[in-house]
Amino acid sequence: MSDKEIKEAVSCAIRHIGTGIYSSGKILTYLGNKGYDESVCYAAVKELVNTGYIDDRRAARKVLAVRSGKKQESRNYMIQRLLEAGIDPEIAEDIASGLDSDTDTCKLLFEANYGAPEEGYSDREEEFIKLAQLRGYGLETSMKAFRMYLDSE
Repeated sequence: MSDKEIKEAVSCAIRHIGTGIYSSGKILTYLGNKGYDESVCYAAVKELVNTGYIDDRRAARKVLAVRSGKKQESRNYMIQRLLEAGIDPEIAEDIASGLDSDTDTCKLLFEANYGAPEEGYSDREEEFIKLAQLRGYGLETSMKAFRMYLDSE
């Protein structure tokens, strides 16, 4: 692994990134797919992280912004999405630890999808729980969030 190879890989990554926001994992994969040696890929990504060209925290915020409101998901699903997006696992865990509780975000999911609670919604608990479970919330969390949702009338 030479400095020239690393500089070439860094340039290749910068051309690919442009003005976009990419995670370290995505750029590592991109460079590997371009045929660079694994050690060169790691060195290039490390240089891009050190210079601030790649910022996994910023990339994580981009991922999380898409999964709010009607698309809200549980903390575990969010962590999985961050990892799939190539976010460093330590950063993904750190970001997830700062997220609201699953009960609170599940309640927000209900509010975003159904608006304010109305009379008769208590009879639709199964429908609400099903939505929550599709988004990664456990049964107990979903039921607690549903009660909180109804109490907010």
